[in-house]
Amino acid sequence: MESSTVPTRPHVPHPIVLGTLLALSAIVALLTFAVQVHPGPIGPDASLLQWFIGHRNGTATVFAKGISALGDTGTMTVLGVAACSGLAWRRQWETAVFVGFTALGAGALVFFGKLLIARPRPPLIDRMVVEINHSYPSGHALGSTVVVGVVVAVLLPLLRGLWRMLLVTGTVLFVVGVGVSRLYLGVHWSTDIVAGWIFGLLWLSMCFSFRPVLAEHAQTMLSKVAPD
Repeated sequence: MESSTVPTRPHVPHPIVLGTLLALSAIVALLTFAVQVHPGPIGPDASLLQWFIGHRNGTATVFAKGISALGDTGTMTVLGVAACSGLAWRRQWETAVFVGFTALGAGALVFFGKLLIARPRPPLIDRMVVEINHSYPSGHALGSTVVVGVVVAVLLPLLRGLWRMLLVTGTVLFVVGVGVSRLYLGVHWSTDIVAGWIFGLLWLSMCFSFRPVLAEHAQTMLSKVAPD
């Protein structure tokens, strides 16, 4: 006699969390619409860019270029691959698939977001590094939010007390620093950065909400290629 199984359902966030996510969704939807209607600077974009340009100096420039490099696509790819490899080595197959899926989804959001919105970057004269693709959303902001976020979420259960707090604090400071560095370097408008952070948070939340469903499919798939 065949045993029946109940399909796994997504985890529903707490009402306060859900309300926050809905509010963020509304903000980024309005922001995206505004950028499509007016691709140039909107709101505080121009004034913030000029503020950063006016406060550039040698030390800050070195720091901004360094943290920007740490948050770029190449570095985030290395981090994602290293995390998945480590998890696979420990035979934590479902978590490895989850991290990989989440990171790849972030890459797809950046690629198609830039392709569909096609927002021009700030003027060339204001840029301190070379960028050839479109501006919205910021790939650095979105990618670092998602990839670092999901890797840290995997590591948190292994830590306790002060180490947990230090890791979370360091993660927030890093993600914020990556976004601010892109403003300082003049390659993004502030709304690109905000959109990247919000898109990243929404994607992370969606992935964790649907993790039970993803885990079920991952276990089915991996049981065929990596049986116990």
